[in-house]
Amino acid sequence: MRHPHHDAVAAALRTAYAQPHPGMGWATEERRFGVYRRNVKAATYPAVLLRDVSPADAPALLADVRSYFAGSRRAARIMIENREADAALGPALQAAGLELDERTSFLTHVGPAPAAADLPGLSIEPVADDGLREFEDTRVRGFANADGPRPPEDLDWRVDLRRAEMAGGARYWLARIDGEAAGALSWYDRRDRLIFSLATRVPYRNRGIARHLLCRLLSESQREGARSVVINADEADTPIDLYRRLGFTDEVYWRATYELDVGA
Repeated sequence: MRHPHHDAVAAALRTAYAQPHPGMGWATEERRFGVYRRNVKAATYPAVLLRDVSPADAPALLADVRSYFAGSRRAARIMIENREADAALGPALQAAGLELDERTSFLTHVGPAPAAADLPGLSIEPVADDGLREFEDTRVRGFANADGPRPPEDLDWRVDLRRAEMAGGARYWLARIDGEAAGALSWYDRRDRLIFSLATRVPYRNRGIARHLLCRLLSESQREGARSVVINADEADTPIDLYRRLGFTDEVYWRATYELDVGA
């Protein structure tokens, strides 16, 4: 099904990723090959949103990205915003040694908010600044598919990023089972609410925690008059099937992401 505001939501997403967001630390610059983005508040991954780049441009593109982001502690993320361009340019990037990170589908919810069955012991709490480290530890454990404690140095920059995102309107929920941190959800609280992270720790999977988090946010968003709720997921990963079953059926944006070691 198609969202009634499909075109407007799609345009808002494309614009959001190309604009600077000073509150969150994101600075942008228009260059020959597209929009270059870096975060001045957190040591996260810099990125390039490509614009009209051909396979023949690949060597010059990669040289420019390495020069622009020289000294970055993180790999640069090279993003292609439609499937046709990825089919043409992606092989040239991979031939040059870049790794495909993921192909991401952004799906907006259509229809009424679904319900979730009661889950004994579940509580969902908003996260404030003093809870960001526990939230991020929970989130990263879920994405890592491993439940060991995360190294402090790995969490430090991630917490800096979450704090910067919070200043720009990001909101976070932590799900607990019998008081233990079990799942994490984050979204941008705007007219179009973009869910940009959802994770459940390995010991708590297959209990419906992710469904509860999504159903609650969908219900609140509809009650509060949000125009849309959008979630993104690797189109080859299993969570996207859950999202579609819950009503995230309309693709409003898509991109492929490749990683470039700027020190190489």
